[in-house]
Amino acid sequence: MDHTLSVPEPALRLLVERGFDATSVDQLAEVLGMSRSTFFRRYGSKEDMVFSDMEAVIDAVQRQLSASGSGIAEKVSAAALSVFDHHTSRPKASELRFRLLHEVPALRDRELVSTHRYERAFRHGLRASLGVGPGLGSRQLGVTAYAAAVVAVHNAFLRSWLSDRDDTLRGRLATELGQLAGIFLPRLEGSGTEPDAAPSGRVVVAIAPSGSGTDDVLEAVRRALRTDSSSA
Repeated sequence: MDHTLSVPEPALRLLVERGFDATSVDQLAEVLGMSRSTFFRRYGSKEDMVFSDMEAVIDAVQRQLSASGSGIAEKVSAAALSVFDHHTSRPKASELRFRLLHEVPALRDRELVSTHRYERAFRHGLRASLGVGPGLGSRQLGVTAYAAAVVAVHNAFLRSWLSDRDDTLRGRLATELGQLAGIFLPRLEGSGTEPDAAPSGRVVVAIAPSGSGTDDVLEAVRRALRTDSSSA
């Protein structure tokens, strides 16, 4: 399977119009002007085709996080914004995929895998930049929380953009990513003398209902941080 592919908009449109299960590979191959065997060689399956851009996007995230000459906050922001820009640069294809994810349970499960892979890419990039090894120490858990927060906030902004195409959202996302860096990096960068394996510190967990909008997600994070600070 070619990992540099973009998601083909005509095929997504056909899946939305006819239904995911009702659309055959032969029909998808026909609308894309290729043979059935070429479709399988290029995409692997219908499910793989819907997420055929994921490898390229994750590669871009990894490149941004490993770039030299930038601070950690700048690299994280650039990586998250590159994902946002990828999806918003092809609005119709992104909208069609968004509709499919809501309609097809198997694709929603696949999206959860994608979210996990994005979190892992950010987590590994942060560990490399900060010199943090594996384990359950305070810094390792802080990296895990930071990576999860970046992906959750990005996804909330992307869902909002797909709903109303608000052109101000990219700037607002950049601002929120800067605020997340202000929350997490002082702890991570200021703990260089603390043994990584020591299970000290606390993990703050923010819970927001599935499908929450951007404001709901951010308020859940802030509420959790306020509660943690008051109980310290």
